[in-house]
Amino acid sequence: MNERPDITITTFGELLKRLRKRAGMTQDDLAAATGYSRSLIGSLERDDRLPDVEVVIQAYLPALGLQDEPLLAARLVELAAFARGERPPAPLTFLRERRVVITEEAQEATSCWPVPPTEILGRDPEINHLCDRLMGHGGRLLTLIGPPGVGKTRLAQAIGSQLLRFYRDGACFVPLAAVNTPEIVASTLVAALNLPAGSTRPPRIRLIEHLRHKEMLLVLDNFEQLVAADSPAVALVAELLAACPALCLLITSRERLHLRAEQRYRVQPLALTDAVALFVQRSAAVDVEFALTDANRPTIEAICEQVDRLPLALELCAAQADFLSPSQLLAGLQDRRLEQLVGGAQDLPPQQRTLRKAIEYSYDLLDNEERALLRSLGVFVGGCALEELEIVDTWAPKIPGRALSSSLHALIGKSLVRVETTPGGAGRFMLLETIREYALERARAEGEEDQLRRRHYAAYLQLFRTADRHLRGLEVIAWLARLEPEQDNLRAALQWTLDERHHEDMAWLVLAVAWFCFYTGRWQESARWAAQLRPYQETLNADLRLAILINLYRVSRASEAFQPMDRYTDEMLELLEICSDKTVHALAWYHIAGNRAGLAEASAAWERAIAYARAGREEPGLGLEFGVATDSNCALSALLWAYADILVEYGAFARAAPPLTESSELSRMRGNRYRTADSLGTAGRLALLRGDMTEAHALLHEAVTLAGDLKYQQTLGEFQSVLGLVTLYSGDVPEARRLLDDSLRLCLDLNDMWLLARVCTYLAEMALWEGQLDEAERWLAQSLPITAMRTRAAWTRSSVLWWPRVW
Repeated sequence: MNERPDITITTFGELLKRLRKRAGMTQDDLAAATGYSRSLIGSLERDDRLPDVEVVIQAYLPALGLQDEPLLAARLVELAAFARGERPPAPLTFLRERRVVITEEAQEATSCWPVPPTEILGRDPEINHLCDRLMGHGGRLLTLIGPPGVGKTRLAQAIGSQLLRFYRDGACFVPLAAVNTPEIVASTLVAALNLPAGSTRPPRIRLIEHLRHKEMLLVLDNFEQLVAADSPAVALVAELLAACPALCLLITSRERLHLRAEQRYRVQPLALTDAVALFVQRSAAVDVEFALTDANRPTIEAICEQVDRLPLALELCAAQADFLSPSQLLAGLQDRRLEQLVGGAQDLPPQQRTLRKAIEYSYDLLDNEERALLRSLGVFVGGCALEELEIVDTWAPKIPGRALSSSLHALIGKSLVRVETTPGGAGRFMLLETIREYALERARAEGEEDQLRRRHYAAYLQLFRTADRHLRGLEVIAWLARLEPEQDNLRAALQWTLDERHHEDMAWLVLAVAWFCFYTGRWQESARWAAQLRPYQETLNADLRLAILINLYRVSRASEAFQPMDRYTDEMLELLEICSDKTVHALAWYHIAGNRAGLAEASAAWERAIAYARAGREEPGLGLEFGVATDSNCALSALLWAYADILVEYGAFARAAPPLTESSELSRMRGNRYRTADSLGTAGRLALLRGDMTEAHALLHEAVTLAGDLKYQQTLGEFQSVLGLVTLYSGDVPEARRLLDDSLRLCLDLNDMWLLARVCTYLAEMALWEGQLDEAERWLAQSLPITAMRTRAAWTRSSVLWWPRVW
């Protein structure tokens, strides 16, 4: 498909870089393909050198595979001319350089070309692109690299089938999976090319003499076991390229050959749509009644994701379609993935008849340290950063003088580990789930799994403890980005502590992530972990037990599942008699205040909590390992704000001003912009209650905007709906509906029943505003049961209960 040129790109270097990356090429690849140096490519991409228009046409356009994309080609040439201050040349016409010449000799040469038993699916764009890469420029070595089972062999066969007619002497496919000795590669090629027997000349010499004047494509499949430093097999490839100017080589391997002339292309798993199509096609081949339906599509898509969308794994799954339903197959994959991926066709090579064998084949080619590192990577779910990998891998045996980075780079080069770049620019190291399961199996067999999981837990405890206080300061956005990809690892670490009955370890990790979960709206999940500790509370020391109980109180208002929490008040009071930390006392008394009847009694509890928070700043008690529960500055700022907020709700405007002002000042000192958003929201509510719609709208809009920028879910949940109400009162009904609909979705995502009740009430008010009485009744019917769940007579001033969340 032709692409329109990106008209927003205004320099030759920028477009050249974009097109190179789109082609999957490094600067070295493009240099090899064009015959120019890497430094020149870099200078051109930085616009430090002026491009030669004729060279761009003759070398760069075919190297980038732009023969069939005239708009992009013309745009690149145009920018090259503009860079030199010249007029662009006349429109370009592309012709393939090679003629289709089929002779008897060509027919003989191609007689060994394999005919695949099934059609290849989902690879047409790659096939066309790689054909252009091979034929469109002077780079005569292309290596297809990728993980086990990704379909490199089938892709190479499809490329060869497309191209063999363009080579005067045809093409030859040589399978090398069974060749484990580099020294015999030359004789293997001699046999594959059907050279006459009986010669006493060395196979290498015979091969070069035969191919020196041939124009042909030679495909070498499964080359990875022959790639090594000073390998005779790699040296032979280099010699063939140098001695045979019309020879092209297409090689499949799990790692590159590290030759100067080498282009490489990393073969990716299938797109989900193509993976589904392959699974359905192969399933229908074993069960004629099998078909894709709306009912089974989600299950089939889940199957494809379970096996990383690898063609080999999909074919192994589909082979079982005659005796397993999709749901049964999915259940088997979720339980033991590799045990399910067996039973490959008998005409496949032995290492491809089960996925475990395919991965094992790669594993056996690793050295001891690379194997140990792969096993270490197996405990990470969804990948990891280098810092956590270093902690987990530190216990593994090391080769003297060899750094972890060297083994990691080797695993990346061998297509067992892939690298993703985070938005912050750091690398994240990932295993396909099939490879990860195999790595864990090997760790279990080596007796390493428990030690690896213990290290994994320690790594994430350290990460979240380090992040904890940064999340309450100026670096919050950077740390949120750092932690967001680690949610699956966090869950895995917590589950390990629960499964292994390491309850104290679990408690420490729950505290370490408490603020992160609160900030990002994951309090339901945090509460479930804390609740699972309740049966084992007696195993925890008093301070730790109290901190966990406070954490559970903090999230209890959001969900009916944890009601009523006041049944734990007596336990909390008993633990307070043992605990000496003033900040912990402050937070406990905040929650106790919520169970006091009447404003006067609750205010006394509030003021007691604030007094404890002030004392906590002067008398530090428990350590940083207790997380936000012992952060006295955060606690005091939060309690002052929350107290002001409840006073505003009850009309005590004058009493609310001093604590609100002090909270804002403390927040500025700490760099707590999220608390600034809370203060702005409360000030907006105060303006609303005073009837100043203009000021209320301005303050609430600023609060919601700041909370959105900071990804602060709780403030969005609490104040966006109020902004919607103010917008309604200001007469902008469409915008009010948008804000309230967004608030409804957010409350459902947060699973916060309290905020949901308030949004339902505001939506009822909007319906009344529009004269929709039936709709208003439906919204109120949804709101009232939730409100009744949480209502205490002394604290209910309207149809919506208001009790600010705080630490």
